[in-house]
Amino acid sequence: MTLLLPLLILLAFVCLLAGWGIVRKLRVLRAQLAAYRKGDYLGQLEIIEGFRTRESEPSDYLFFRGSALLELGRLEEAERALRRSLSMETNPALRIVARDELGLVLMEQGRWDEAAACFQACIAENPARGGGHRGMAEVLLPQGEQRAAALDAARLAVGADRAAKVARGWLGKEEHDDSLSESLAFLAWALARNSADRTEVESALNEAFALCERNTKPILARLHFCAGHAYAILGDVSESARHFRSACELDPLGNYGRLARSAGATAGPPT
Repeated sequence: MTLLLPLLILLAFVCLLAGWGIVRKLRVLRAQLAAYRKGDYLGQLEIIEGFRTRESEPSDYLFFRGSALLELGRLEEAERALRRSLSMETNPALRIVARDELGLVLMEQGRWDEAAACFQACIAENPARGGGHRGMAEVLLPQGEQRAAALDAARLAVGADRAAKVARGWLGKEEHDDSLSESLAFLAWALARNSADRTEVESALNEAFALCERNTKPILARLHFCAGHAYAILGDVSESARHFRSACELDPLGNYGRLARSAGATAGPPT
């Protein structure tokens, strides 16, 4: 999951500049991002209330609320908020990221086909963006018979994220690096699933961890979650357990902390 990437914040901010209360909304954006980075999702939910005016529930409020609810595992509420945000949002870029986030929610609900449809729609609307390809890789990786397709999707995600630095000059280094780091982590998992050697897998993981902003706990937990799976497939149970444990410790309340806790309880060499 969504995770709520700094890239989403940037896209949202660009659109919010045209709306009311620019200073107030910028303050709320910064505060909720700080809470997200710390893994304080309950605090993030409280801060997000600042997007509302009286009893209104604008699309940006619903999007950020849905993202925080996903991290807290409140999946039905997250789905409702994100679907409502999608129904109201008119900006194409924000519609893509909202649909991407909805795909993560559906995936956590075990609704794999619906999640894949969300990511495929994101790719169709903007194939140059890494998020949709990354989502497809995450959907396909647990399905052993789809390992080649998962690797193709992960490679497309990494390629798109690498190119984004050149194609969209406004993209900040931190946002670019965070997104690329996640795509590289899924690439490492997909390489392991496709019988790549340990050196190739670890090369992708080393680059991913080097790029990640260290104070963004949910993203770093996601990297450790992918690494845990990659090492489990390689047969290194000790290293796999270390990464799953790190994800749990970094982000105990978040989506990938929970997923790592569950995976770590059953991790072992592939059968």
